[in-house]
Amino acid sequence: MNISINLSTKEAVQIHQILKVFDEGLIVNPSEDWELDHYDEKIADRTGLKVIIKKIEKSLPKKENEKTKKTILRRRYDTFNNEINELAYRKIENAFNNQKTIEIGYFDMASAETRKREIDVYHKTRKYVIGYCHLRKAIRKFRTSRIVTVKLTNKDYTIPDNFDKNRY
Repeated sequence: MNISINLSTKEAVQIHQILKVFDEGLIVNPSEDWELDHYDEKIADRTGLKVIIKKIEKSLPKKENEKTKKTILRRRYDTFNNEINELAYRKIENAFNNQKTIEIGYFDMASAETRKREIDVYHKTRKYVIGYCHLRKAIRKFRTSRIVTVKLTNKDYTIPDNFDKNRY
């Protein structure tokens, strides 16, 4: 049995954003009271959410879907969210240890899109990566939590003798 619900675009957008934020695990405190019923059982879980999200996305204008996607991505990569991609970080460490250039997908907050960059890692911590950016032709500092993907290349590099991590 299918149930038809007549929602305004604004209402559908709000429901879509709530479901996407929940599905993406971006709720700050997932054990808030509103999420539990009086039996201490979660009212909502991720089972079936993707199907519901897809149905709502199909019913929304493309512009609204893109706006929601960018809102969610900005929350994921916000400076207050320091969660890093562990697989990507291991590749960064490997590249640094072997002095191999990497190609990264770096999340740009302004456009809410991932941009490709080739970098030579000169210094790394779990919070920042400092290195030579081939696109900008300069040494740049990258927030590790905004590095979405990492691909190791076979290009070698050398860290300049005058490199000082404290200048960045």
